[in-house]
Amino acid sequence: MARPDHAEVVIIGGGFAGAATAWELARIGVRDVVVLEREARCGHHASGRGAGLGRQLCEEDEITRFAVRGAARLRRPEPEVSERALIDASGSLLLCDDEGARDALIARAARFAVRCELLDGVAVQRHLEHAGPLLEGVRASCGVFVPDDGVIAVGPLLDGLLRAAAARGVRVLTGCGLEALRSVGGRGEVVAATSAGEIRARCVVDAAGAWAGEVGRLAGSRDTRFLAIRRHLFVSAPTPPRRYGQPFVWHLGARAMYVRPERGGAMWSWCDGVEVEPHDVVATPTALSDMEDAMAERAPALARLPVASYWAGLRTFAPDGRPVLGWDREVPWLYWVAALGGHGATACLAMGEAAAAQIAARLAPGAAPVTTRA
Repeated sequence: MARPDHAEVVIIGGGFAGAATAWELARIGVRDVVVLEREARCGHHASGRGAGLGRQLCEEDEITRFAVRGAARLRRPEPEVSERALIDASGSLLLCDDEGARDALIARAARFAVRCELLDGVAVQRHLEHAGPLLEGVRASCGVFVPDDGVIAVGPLLDGLLRAAAARGVRVLTGCGLEALRSVGGRGEVVAATSAGEIRARCVVDAAGAWAGEVGRLAGSRDTRFLAIRRHLFVSAPTPPRRYGQPFVWHLGARAMYVRPERGGAMWSWCDGVEVEPHDVVATPTALSDMEDAMAERAPALARLPVASYWAGLRTFAPDGRPVLGWDREVPWLYWVAALGGHGATACLAMGEAAAAQIAARLAPGAAPVTTRA
């Protein structure tokens, strides 16, 4: 696709956050939206390497609010994105080490009207036994069952967003890296210098995932501190007759891990997390042995399961753990959709919706400049 010289909005990053924002902008009538993706395909990094767990009750309230709204839209997506539900609503079993942690989840569920069932230790074990022998040895004192959580069809979600955006006129330029950003003096505009040439725009959206801080620095922002965390995921070969059933299980305590069904077997992670510089991460040489050691305590049957494939991906956090959504404090043309903390697939439709509304308001004729970030 040819590079345009001008655009209303340039979005940096073609993952869940960038694709959802682009489609929502086009859907509400913003013209000339361009997505820049430096990789050969969108979703190469975090968006294409997650487990697709649609979990609504997150670590804090703000991302929970977006995850709840996003999950509702995944259950009933707009037909131009998908004719079918993008989440299977098979439920989640969230395991806790103590009643205090469980009660905090229950309170958060009440604040955001999320259906859930409080579980004591006996009820937890009943759910685990129903899920099948791959979860033998998993222990928790209590937990919560969330029936409307489920596994997200991440590939169809991203593909659907990009296809729907393109159908509404969004131009997605892959293999096009951002090299510099400079303000057009006194006009409230910006020039994005890319590997394919320059694009002048009224607004730049930083949806660059682990590279959000780098893009922010190019824009001259001071809010550029983000944490890129590497995590490994593992997939077994099909395991009849020990096929893992529903729902997905996520232990939120000291023995953190999650596991979900995958093609007759299972996908899991022991929730390792090492801060790294943003890069195209690969699995570490000790990934398998580290997983086996960690899972021997968390889920012994999974630790013994033959691994068919494994990989590493990145999750990105702001220092306070909250998503970053809104206008930059000092750069009037820079808008952030960043630090989704591994919840991008669940929350992106809601975050894109909110971002598009704020950006459209800023671009409307006669609108006053917005210079603060939510």
